[in-house]
Amino acid sequence: MAHLFSNPAGQRLLEYLREIFEEKPVYLRKHPLIIFVCGGRLEDDHASLRKQFIDWAESNLPDFNCVLAEAALKYDLSNGERYFRNLAEFETVVAQVADCVLIFPESAGSFAETGFFANSDKISRKTLVVNPLTLQSEDSFLNLGPLATFNHVSFLQPTILLDAQETIDFTQLAQRLRRVTRQRERLRHQRFGKFKVKQKLLVVFALLRFLRLADIENLRHAIVTCFGGNPLYQELEFLLRILLAARFVKQNETYFQAVAGVNLVEIENLEMETVFARVTLFYEDNATELFEALSELVQ
Repeated sequence: MAHLFSNPAGQRLLEYLREIFEEKPVYLRKHPLIIFVCGGRLEDDHASLRKQFIDWAESNLPDFNCVLAEAALKYDLSNGERYFRNLAEFETVVAQVADCVLIFPESAGSFAETGFFANSDKISRKTLVVNPLTLQSEDSFLNLGPLATFNHVSFLQPTILLDAQETIDFTQLAQRLRRVTRQRERLRHQRFGKFKVKQKLLVVFALLRFLRLADIENLRHAIVTCFGGNPLYQELEFLLRILLAARFVKQNETYFQAVAGVNLVEIENLEMETVFARVTLFYEDNATELFEALSELVQ
């Protein structure tokens, strides 16, 4: 079956997008920042510290987006074998993409994550643990092992202690998170396979923003035309899961769409309205279903 961009008009559109990435200065923006949050379950009757923090951060940390592993895995995107063999492997890559890792050790799973991330030089340097005050003086595995590691190497150290018996005040945690920053980074054009995972995430987001609506097949073809390479479908599914979990992208049946008002990439000397108009005109002439879907979304 021919893909959406197989005709001459489609090829011209993708070449136009390729020229933007080749010729325009493209940068990773400083905000929003990504926090990978580990901890207790979200659906328990007794609200976990993680649940309380996520609810609080929604209105108090506008420059941060919280990402949960279970949120990334809930989307049904795969038509075949999963790209990652186990949750630990998946979480490791998410943690590498995140600007910081925040752990509330309040469940068996979060205990395991604490030990697992302490063994990663890269992840341990950007990990902050929020521990219940009642566990401060215990000679436990966490205090003597992983927490000691984080308190030695992390730029977010030391461990924050919270009294979980009272109304939780996350002010101290918010102040600590002010240390989390990101440099404005140039994204230079190259083959897709040569990008780091975070850069691949930006490429996928930028193309979805340009295309406005795209399924994974046409997204992949756009990547191949604009950057070259042979990205695996499973790899694209993984990247889409992170973007969905961070609420940078939303899913509309089989189509993916960049969330309005979110911009992870800054492209200098580019009028986005010109790009949108050219893409919309292509859909109107060549993809009635997409044009109608897009028309409904903008009403």
